Amino acid sequence: MSLYDNKLLMVIGAGLFQSAAIKQAKELGMKVLASDMDENAVGFQYADYKMIVSTRDIDATVRAARVFSDKIHTVHGVMTVGTDVSRTVAAVAQELGLVGVSPETALCATNKARMRECFWKHGVPAPKWAEVGSLNDALKAVKHIGFPLVVKPVDNMGARGVRRLDSITEVEEALQTALSFSLTGKAVMEEYMAGPELSVDTLVYDGEVHLLTIADRHIEREPFFVEIGHTVPSTISEEMRAQVLDVMKQGIKAVGIRYGASKADMKITKDGPKIGEITARLSGGYHSQYTDPLATGMRSIKAAIDIAIGLPLNIADITPSRNHVACERAIIPEPGRVVAIEGLDQLDSIPGFRHIFLHVKQGDIIQPVVSNMGKAANIICSASNREEAFCSVERVMNTLKIITEPIPAECNLC
Repeated sequence: MSLYDNKLLMVIGAGLFQSAAIKQAKELGMKVLASDMDENAVGFQYADYKMIVSTRDIDATVRAARVFSDKIHTVHGVMTVGTDVSRTVAAVAQELGLVGVSPETALCATNKARMRECFWKHGVPAPKWAEVGSLNDALKAVKHIGFPLVVKPVDNMGARGVRRLDSITEVEEALQTALSFSLTGKAVMEEYMAGPELSVDTLVYDGEVHLLTIADRHIEREPFFVEIGHTVPSTISEEMRAQVLDVMKQGIKAVGIRYGASKADMKITKDGPKIGEITARLSGGYHSQYTDPLATGMRSIKAAIDIAIGLPLNIADITPSRNHVACERAIIPEPGRVVAIEGLDQLDSIPGFRHIFLHVKQGDIIQPVVSNMGKAANIICSASNREEAFCSVERVMNTLKIITEPIPAECNLC
C-alpha cells in the first residue's frame, strides 16, 4: 500500500506554476482539490476537484475547505507554489489541523512591512526601510534612507508598482503607482541595494533548513525591475554560497517557518548578502517547476508535498543527481499589435531547448513591460555546462520571432 493512497492535497491556485504541484500529486497517486477564481485556470484539467474561489479570499476559502473536508473528502495537506497566497494556505491549514506555517508567519512572509520588522528585530541583513502611506510619509522616508531608493507596494508581487528612485522629483508619481497596486494602500521605501541578485529556494523540516538551489536572477529595464530570466546554478563561490545560506537561515527563523518551503530574493552587496524579500513557498518564475529539476534532478515539489501531508522529508528527493545548467528567459517584443509569430516549428531541433510558454497570439496587444507581468513568452533551455546552455538560449532567441506593429496613438492600444 502506498503512503499516498486515499490522500488528498489541496492546492491554492490552479495557474501554470501551481499545475506542477497538481500534476506531481497526481503522479504520486493522490487526489487533488485545486482552488482558483478563474474557472478556466489551466491546473483544473489535472485536478480531481475544483473550487471556484479567489486565492486571496481567506475566509471564503477556509469555509469551502472545511465543508469539502467534512462532506466530500478529507483534506490531508494544503500548499501553493509560486504565488503569494501563503496567508490563505496557513488559514486552511490551521482550520483543518494540517502541517503548515501559522497565520502570523504567513503574514510576515507576505506583507513587506511586517517582514522587514521581523528582519530588524532579529538582526537579519536587509536594506534600510520605512512603511509609507502618503507623500508626507514618503518625504520623511527619503530623509531617513537617502537616494537611490526603491518604492514597492507592501502586499503585491511580480514587481508590480516597483521602481527605483534617484531624485525627489520622482517620488510623488512613483509612490502613487506603488499605492495603486497595494490592497491596503501602503508601500515600503527601502535603500537600493547594488549588486548581483539571487533567488534562493529551500525546504524547512522541523526547523532545519535544506538548501535546494541558488539561481542568478537577470534583472533589467531600470528604473523598473523586470526579470528577463534566471540561470541555475548561480556562479557565486562556495564561500559566498555559505554566506547566502547563513543569511537565508536567519531570515527563515525571523519569520518563523519550521515546516514547508521558503524562497528569498537576495542581493550580494558590498557588505555581503542581504535579503530583499522572503516567502513561505517554493519559487515561481519556472524555477522550482522547470529549471531546478532540469539542472539538478531533484524532486523539490514532491518533497514539499510530503511535508504538507505530514510525511517526513525524504533527503533523497532533494539530493542532486546531476550537475547541469538550466536557463529561463523572457521574450519581450516591442510594444504593439502582434502581426506574426515565426520559428515555433524550428525550436525542437535546437539542442538544449526544453520548453516554451507562449502567452500571446496574432492580434494581441503587447503593452510596455515595466514589471514581471505581460511578457510575450518564456523559454527554458538546459545543457551539461553553462556555455552550451547559453548557446541554446541564444539560438532559440534568434529563431523565435514575435513581430509587432505600432498602434496609432488615436487607437489607445485597443
